[in-house]
Amino acid sequence: MTWIWHMCFTNMKQRGVRTFLTILGVVIGVISIVSLLAIGIGVKNELMSLVESTGSVTEVTVYGVTEGKRKDKMITDRRAADIEKLEYVEAVYPQQTLFTRIQYNRYTGYSQIVGVPESYLKQVKVGKGESPSTDGLKPELLMGSYVMDMFFNENTGVSYTETNEDDEEKKDMSGENLSVYFNLAEEEAGYHLKVSGMTKEVSYSIYCDLDVLKKYLKRIANDGKIPGQPVDADGNPYNEWIYDSAIVKVDDVEHVEKVIKRLQDMGFQTENNKELLDSMQREIKIVQILLGGIGMIALIVAVIGIGNTMTTSVYDRINEIGILKVLGCDPDELLYLFLLESGILGGLGGLIGILISYGMTEIGVNKLAIKLLKMPKGTELAVIPPWLAVSAFLFAVLLGVLAGFFPARWAAKLKPIDAVRK
Repeated sequence: MTWIWHMCFTNMKQRGVRTFLTILGVVIGVISIVSLLAIGIGVKNELMSLVESTGSVTEVTVYGVTEGKRKDKMITDRRAADIEKLEYVEAVYPQQTLFTRIQYNRYTGYSQIVGVPESYLKQVKVGKGESPSTDGLKPELLMGSYVMDMFFNENTGVSYTETNEDDEEKKDMSGENLSVYFNLAEEEAGYHLKVSGMTKEVSYSIYCDLDVLKKYLKRIANDGKIPGQPVDADGNPYNEWIYDSAIVKVDDVEHVEKVIKRLQDMGFQTENNKELLDSMQREIKIVQILLGGIGMIALIVAVIGIGNTMTTSVYDRINEIGILKVLGCDPDELLYLFLLESGILGGLGGLIGILISYGMTEIGVNKLAIKLLKMPKGTELAVIPPWLAVSAFLFAVLLGVLAGFFPARWAAKLKPIDAVRK
C-alpha cells in the first residue's frame, strides 16, 4: 500500500498548479460554510444568553393594575399568596419597580430600581462585590452589569462607557455611592445609596431588598405620598402595599402555558420569555439554514473542481494506468489510488479552510467587528464549536472522495490493451 501513497503525492507534486487551485477552491468553500455558520451560532448564543439573563423561561412576570377600584386586579401580599396556591406554581416574588434618575459624578443615568424579596435576591448571581444587605436602614444596590452603558455626560453627550472604555476597574461600581432621584417630574434632593455589587449576567436593572426598600420609601415619604405607590380616588394611599408586578415561578416549562392561562383568567397581564425564546429560535434556525446554504454553494463549486481535476488526471495518466494493469495491478488498488488522491485534496482544503476560519472569526469578527460596532468586550458574534470543525473536515473529505469516484471507477475498469493504445 506504500506505493499507492507515494504515487498520490508524486502526482499532486507534478501537477502543482492544478493541485493548488483545486485545494484553494475547497479552502474557499470551507471558509464560507464554517464562517457563516459560526456567525449564526455566535449570534444565537448571544441572543439566548440575553433572553435567559432577563429571566428564566419557567418564570412568568405578572402585572397588576395600580389605580382604580379593582383591588382584585392589584398585586398585594394577600393576592400574591392566592397566586402561590395555584397548581404548578412553586413560588411568587412580588416586585416594586421605581423608575429613577441617577447621578454619579458628572454622569447621569435613567434606570429602574427593582425591589425583590430576599429569597429571589439570593438567586441573582453576583459578578463583583457582594449581594445587598437585607437588614439595613437604606437599600443597598446590586447594579446590572450593563447599567453604566446608559450613563452619559449631559453637557458633552459622551457616555461613561466610552470615557472608561479601557479601564475595567472603573466599570466596577462596587462600593460607590449614587445620588438617586425617585421623582423624575419634580425637583428633589437626591438620596445617597451605596452600590454593593455588580450582577454577573447581562442586566440593565438595579436590584435591592424589597423589605428594606419599602421601609425606606415610607420613611422618606413626603406629605404621605410614598414614591412608587398609587393613591385612591381621594388621593389617599391604599391600606395595603401595591406592587406593580410579581414573578411567578413555575415548576416545569411544560406547565408554563397552563399557569399563564390561569393568571390571565384572574385578570392579570403576563409576560414570559418562553414565547420570545421559541420565536427567536425559529427565526435563528431560518437564518442559519440560509447562511449554511450560501456556504454550501461555494463548497459544491469546489467539489466540482475536484471532480474536474481527477477526471483530467485520469485522462493524463491513461498510459500509466495501462502499464500498472499489465504489471498486475488490481482494479481495486487503482480505484483506491484515485479515491485516496481526491480525498487528500478535499482533506487538505478542509483543514486549511478550518484553520483560516478560526483566525477570521476571532480576529475579523470577534475583535474587529465588535470594536467597530462598539459592543461589550467578551461578546462572541462568531463561534466555531468543535463539532462544526470536525464535521466540516469530514464533509470536505467525503465530498472529495465522491467527486473522484466516477473518474476512479472509469480508470479501474479501463482495459489494459485500450490504455496502452492511447
